[in-house]
Amino acid sequence: MFPPRENRCHRFQANIFNKRKCQNCFRPAESHTLRESDLHATKPVKAGWLLLAPEGIDFLNPAHKNRKWQRRYFILYEHGLLRYALDEMPGTLPQGSVNMSECSDVLDASSQTSFCSSLRLCFSDRDYYIRTENEENITGYTLVFP
Repeated sequence: MFPPRENRCHRFQANIFNKRKCQNCFRPAESHTLRESDLHATKPVKAGWLLLAPEGIDFLNPAHKNRKWQRRYFILYEHGLLRYALDEMPGTLPQGSVNMSECSDVLDASSQTSFCSSLRLCFSDRDYYIRTENEENITGYTLVFP
């Protein structure tokens, strides 16, 4: 009689009991698309200056040791989007973004990079290396990354 109704959830909102599920549709956070319009409705969980290793860097190659890390302003939003830009102004276009719900692992990368406060974010397509100027800041990021 009636066509089946789709339960479309337009925006992810964390469930009170399980933060990885949506309170509106009970689907996992990964099934929701991360759109620019969602950023205005979500709160930043963590923000600050980090240093990002250049893409394709090989820490075993002595020639790559001198490659300059790029200083970027990172913002982690509550739905899992991690964006980085040249400065902290809201109107600045991001240099890149990654969905932290697709991150398979967050590892200590100090032995690889020879910097004591560095992390390796492992994704299926590539790994990101980030570091901070001091040890306290990196501890804060290890607590909020999944």
